Amino acid sequence: MKKKYFNLLIVCFIFEVILMLLPFNLSKKRVLILHSYDTSYGWVRDINVGINRVLKNKTHYFVRWHYLDTKRHPWREFKENSGKVARSMIDKWQPDVIIAVDDDAQEYVAKYYNNNPKITIVFSGVNNEIEDYRFDKAQNVTGILERLPLDAVKEGLQTFSHMAGKTGPIKVFFIGDKSETVMGDEKWIRQYNWNPVKLEGTCLVNTLDEWRDAVDNASKSVDYILVSNYRKILRSKGTSELVPPKELIDFTIKHSKVPVIGTNAFFGDDGGMLAIATSPFEQGTVAAKMAVDILDNKTHPKDIPIAVTSQFVVSMNDSRVKEFHFDLPKVYEASARASNHFYK
Repeated sequence: MKKKYFNLLIVCFIFEVILMLLPFNLSKKRVLILHSYDTSYGWVRDINVGINRVLKNKTHYFVRWHYLDTKRHPWREFKENSGKVARSMIDKWQPDVIIAVDDDAQEYVAKYYNNNPKITIVFSGVNNEIEDYRFDKAQNVTGILERLPLDAVKEGLQTFSHMAGKTGPIKVFFIGDKSETVMGDEKWIRQYNWNPVKLEGTCLVNTLDEWRDAVDNASKSVDYILVSNYRKILRSKGTSELVPPKELIDFTIKHSKVPVIGTNAFFGDDGGMLAIATSPFEQGTVAAKMAVDILDNKTHPKDIPIAVTSQFVVSMNDSRVKEFHFDLPKVYEASARASNHFYK
């Protein structure tokens, strides 16, 4: 009898605790982290590091993560279906803020909530213009644009050439896949003032054969090849098999007669020699701080100016640097080590 009474008291206590916590949990603000890609992608992992630096102690938020996984499945039908699944989840869960990362998250999900009075959109990692998603007409949107750190790239190319004793104009060529992200990169690369460096051209390709031809042709006439993203290169025309990034970069380095420099931090992890890259940590941290400002300080999204990339990171593969006897200022290695992008 005493045991039954004791058990009843325990049940009553647990029930009271649940009743006490229920109003608190129901009052928590809901934050959805919506990624275009997946966690196998270094860029995504590093953005999450930046987001967690801000949100890890925000126990008064419900934080949910959702991945569209469009980098590994770059076909329109998949993207549209993945977007529908995400929108269905959003309609049911009703987050207060969506931190939408990279362009696919805007195209297939976020733009559908423009001017929604109950949901605020904070974008991150956007290579395109805000007009492409009608964010310029929306009152509930702010965020940070992703732009390649081309000033730092140009300065680096000049430094490397000087250390190598090169005289005359420095010539570069840009190669990438035909993803929405790289098309945005190409636009900014073409518009950028490279002087005194000379941009000899750009080339976006679909297949491994096209990539090989672009590398072979470019390396005959330039001093450096630049690459940003290359995860949507098909094994051959007419197939849906994608070339693994590490295989593609190894292939590229073997075929190129000149140094290949990346503009994304994962380039070093993929086997590339050196990258001067947009900071994924900044993209995550800035977006998360905007979300906190909106939720905790009741700041209206339109009162938060849209930010643009201001930081960069260095990614370095030490074995490649030694293999090509490539001279670098010591600060590059120190920077790569500091951001955990130094690979042996």
